[in-house]
Amino acid sequence: MRIIIAVDIMSGDNAPDVLIRGAIDAAKDFDVDIILVGDKQYERIIPSEFKDRVRFVTSNSIVGMKDEPIVVVKEKADSSMAVAATLLKDGEANALVSAGNTGALFTAASLMIRRVKGIRRAALGTVIRLDNPFIMLDVGANIDATPEILTQFGKMGSLYAKGVLGIENPRVALLNIGSEETKGTSLYSETFALLKEDKSINFIGNCEGRDIPNNFCDVIICDGFTGNISLKLMEGMGAFMSRKIKGIFYKNLLSKFAGLLTLKSTNALKKQMDHKEYGGAPFLGISKPVIKAHGSSDAKGIYSAIRQAKIFYSSGIIGKMASDISESKKV
Repeated sequence: MRIIIAVDIMSGDNAPDVLIRGAIDAAKDFDVDIILVGDKQYERIIPSEFKDRVRFVTSNSIVGMKDEPIVVVKEKADSSMAVAATLLKDGEANALVSAGNTGALFTAASLMIRRVKGIRRAALGTVIRLDNPFIMLDVGANIDATPEILTQFGKMGSLYAKGVLGIENPRVALLNIGSEETKGTSLYSETFALLKEDKSINFIGNCEGRDIPNNFCDVIICDGFTGNISLKLMEGMGAFMSRKIKGIFYKNLLSKFAGLLTLKSTNALKKQMDHKEYGGAPFLGISKPVIKAHGSSDAKGIYSAIRQAKIFYSSGIIGKMASDISESKKV
């Protein structure tokens, strides 16, 4: 039986036509079935040859980027995001992808689909591919946290790195302003102590900002405020470096020739730093797979997010997480 993925096509900067195209390409390439959720008028865009792989479910409103998160379960329960979440909750879909309002999607996931039993807070994690692929969580869902919550993030991130990224013994680090145990606010020094005591994960200590790109660890733990700033800085630096490299090679005839000689390598670097290659960020701690695609996702971004949703579902990480949390509570 093929995996079924619900895609909210009305949310995000490029909805809906571009997102539909990316979803149809994903259905073809990844051997998944797609449920497109949105305004009925867009059902006509689906090519007839994909009718057996892509079906349409109608919604009547849209959760905007400026809407308060709670509207997704109150005033806009008929929105594309809420309807897609209902499909996942009711078992009609195996995973959900949306490029919409992060807070609203987090609310829908937490209140409609629910958290894994024993998880205090779900976390928004994103995989970043620099010298090594690593997952950072939280990157925006939880602006505030407690040491206990951040410690659970460490467990969830470690399981994801092992099950999805294929890292046998993931190195877990706490993002901080120094390497010493006592560095940072009380939140971070207390979290350090809890992580150090937790023998179920491979905690290696604090990670400073300059360590992030240098294959320092496989899992980075932080609160959502710190993580979001770090993530956006890395995305901005990637765009900056791409622009500067292009400027260097277009400077004169000689540099253009040099650019041709190194084109393969520079294109590989550009691809490595493109957030659209990974597609989205999983909500870890939710009882079913929910992927938050980038708000600016184009066809390529949604295509990659659907690939990620399939891998996430197939990995069985959520069941493992529920089992591990249950076992840890018995100790």
